[in-house]
Amino acid sequence: MNWKDFFYFHKGQRFAVILLLFLILLTLILNGVWDRKNNRPITVVQSEAFEKEFNEFHKSLKDKEIPADETPATNYRRYPGYEKKENDPKPENKTTYTPFPPQEKLAEGETISLNEPDTAQWKKIPGIGSAYASRIVKYRNLLGGFASVDQLREVYGIDDALFTKIAPYIQPDGNFDKILINQLEFKEMLKHPYLNYKQVKAIFDLRNRKGKIQSIGELSFLDEFTSGDIERLKPYLAF
Repeated sequence: MNWKDFFYFHKGQRFAVILLLFLILLTLILNGVWDRKNNRPITVVQSEAFEKEFNEFHKSLKDKEIPADETPATNYRRYPGYEKKENDPKPENKTTYTPFPPQEKLAEGETISLNEPDTAQWKKIPGIGSAYASRIVKYRNLLGGFASVDQLREVYGIDDALFTKIAPYIQPDGNFDKILINQLEFKEMLKHPYLNYKQVKAIFDLRNRKGKIQSIGELSFLDEFTSGDIERLKPYLAF
C-alpha cells in the first residue's frame, strides 16, 4: 500500500491506524525502560557499624568452638572465668566397638561326643562354623541321634574332604533313640528320615497280618525296602 493511499481512508480508518501506530511505539518505549531497570547493577551500601558488628559476631563464634580433644563430659568448663580444679572429672575414652573373642578350637587329640546337642561344642571343631553346627544338630534331632560317625556325610554340605578333616575330633557314644517298630503310631514312625510313606505303610500292613514283627529280616522281604535301606535302619530298629 502506498503512503498516499492513507489519505483516501475515511476518518474512522485513519484514526484506527494512528492509534495502532501509537500503541506500537508505546510498547517499544516501555520495553526499553524495563530492560534498563532490570540490568541496573545493585549497589550495596556498606556501613562501618554493620561491618564492626559482623566481625564481633564472627569472633564470638570462634571463641565458642570446642577443641577436638574435649569430650561432651567436659564441655561445661567452657564458660568465662572458669578455673580448672584438681577434683574435676577426667574425660572418659569410650569405645563403641567391642570385638568378639576368636572361637576356641579343639587341639589335636581332643574330641567331642557324636551326639553332642550344643552347637557351641560343634563349632570348636576346626572346619565347622555356625551353619554346619546348626545343620548337624538339626539332623541329629531328626534321627534321634547318630549311630555312626559316617552319618555326618548325610548332613548337607559335608563332603568327603570336610568329613575327613572333622572325623578325628568326634567320638561315638551310642546315645541314640531306637525305633519301636511294633509300638509307634504311623505319624511318629513317618517322622524318621530313613522311612518314607510307602515303607511305613508296608510295616503297618505287615503288623496287621502278623500281629508283631520279630526281626529286621522280615522287612528285607518287602519290596519297599532295598538292602541299603535295611543296612541304614539296622542300628535303629527295636522289636
